[in-house]
Amino acid sequence: MTAHPRSLWTALLALGFLCWAPAIAAQGPPVAPPHSPHPLPTPQSLAEGKMLFEGTCAGCHGIDGSGANGPNIRNVGKQLGPEGIYTMIATGGAIGSGMPNFSSLGDQKIWLLVNYVSTFDETGGGAVTGDPAKGKEVYEANGCSNCHMIDGQGGDSGPDLSQIGGVRSAGFLHDALIDPGANLPQSDAALQERANYPSYTMYRVVMKDGKVIEGTRVDEDSFTLQLRDDKGQIRSIEKQQAEKIEVLPNKSFMPSYKDKLTETQLNDLVAYLAGLGAAR
Repeated sequence: MTAHPRSLWTALLALGFLCWAPAIAAQGPPVAPPHSPHPLPTPQSLAEGKMLFEGTCAGCHGIDGSGANGPNIRNVGKQLGPEGIYTMIATGGAIGSGMPNFSSLGDQKIWLLVNYVSTFDETGGGAVTGDPAKGKEVYEANGCSNCHMIDGQGGDSGPDLSQIGGVRSAGFLHDALIDPGANLPQSDAALQERANYPSYTMYRVVMKDGKVIEGTRVDEDSFTLQLRDDKGQIRSIEKQQAEKIEVLPNKSFMPSYKDKLTETQLNDLVAYLAGLGAAR
């Protein structure tokens, strides 16, 4: 029996259009407004695209494109091509997908995003080669639970890892253990900040009395800045009493495990973390 088109439409909406490609296959691609031709990427434009992506898209798709609140887009370049990616960004994609319309960015910035996103490659996500059971032992032996929580158990000064395997690729997890501050988003007042990524941005504050306070940003308003220090304590800072407030890019309280764990231990730990949540 052939399903009525309206029934198919209703079913697709119920599924929530979890990723772009199935939505396109089901109802046909949206049509982008007239736009300039696709420019070839350059090292400078890719760097600009990376910054734009981190401020505008990473909250939903993850810093490495492996997914967060939104779908994994690491292979979208092969699936859609530059014009297809442009259309999704400019129109928001299929109705009900939850993808916002970013046409207000304009051609230049959209193409910056297109070219940067096109550098993602599913194979770059890395393969899980370690032993998850041994990885759990590594996690416990190195005191990771002092800062991170899994299923309600552990500390809260770092990100909750309960679902980390569902939103981060194995390659991302491995790199984060080696260089924890490398993939933190760079702040930019002109970009939209989403989700909790800015909460882990580190700040250094020099008070007028010479006292120095460093910590990750928890909250901020016009008059105060709340930082969590390396002991997990919340420090509320009155901005009027601060001589200097600066962001510390690529810095994290999380230590690097490059020289603390063997490659086998790292792979085992990655395997454990990759198994937490609905791994992609």
